[in-house]
Amino acid sequence: MTEESKLVTRAAKIANVILSICELYHISLPEATDMFYSSSTATMIEDGIADLQCRSNKYLATLIWEEQNEKAN
Repeated sequence: MTEESKLVTRAAKIANVILSICELYHISLPEATDMFYSSSTATMIEDGIADLQCRSNKYLATLIWEEQNEKAN
């Protein structure tokens, strides 16, 4: 897999996770995008840590949602 194809695959995964956040929690795309990029889970996905990119979009969306709720409390 080339570096370019890895970037394309990662970008598609990120987009799908953000859409899953929107669908699961009925929030807007900008809100979901902000939530995604402010999470430590997003950093781990982008860095390829713990093979999180192999997890389902809904699973990752749930992790990010829970992470944000913990920050709020």
